[in-house]
Amino acid sequence: MRSAAQRTVEIAKKIWHWFGIFCAGFSVIAFSAILIFGVFDGLKRDEQAERERQAGLASAPSAAPTTRTPVSWTYKGAVCADGTLSFSIGKQGACSHHGGVAGRWSAADGTQVICRNSPPRTQERIDRQMAKFGRIVC
Repeated sequence: MRSAAQRTVEIAKKIWHWFGIFCAGFSVIAFSAILIFGVFDGLKRDEQAERERQAGLASAPSAAPTTRTPVSWTYKGAVCADGTLSFSIGKQGACSHHGGVAGRWSAADGTQVICRNSPPRTQERIDRQMAKFGRIVC
C-alpha cells in the first residue's frame, strides 16, 4: 500500500500533467487564431488598398505635361558658407569655422544665394523650397 503522501504526490503529478496539456493546447489554438485572423486582416487591408488605388486611378484626371522654367545662375565667386568673406580661400582650412567654402550665385532676377553645391535649376524647385523651408536650399 501506498502512503497518503505518495498518493497526494501522484495526484499532483497527474493534475500538473493535464494542466500542461491544457496550456499547450490552448496556446496552439490561440496562436493559430492570431495567425489566421492576422493573415485575413492583412488580406483585407491589401484588398482595400488595391480598391482605393484603382478608384484613385479611375478618378484621377490625366496629368498634363509640366513645364519647367529654367533659372540661369551666374557664379560670383567663393565665400564662406555663412557668408563671411575670406582672403584665404584656396588654402587648406579656409572657412573651417564658418561652414566651409561655398559659392555665391546670382540669378537674372537679382536673387542671390550662397551654396556649397550648385543652386536649383528650375523656378518650380525654388518655389517648393521656399514653401517648405522658407529659403533656397542647395
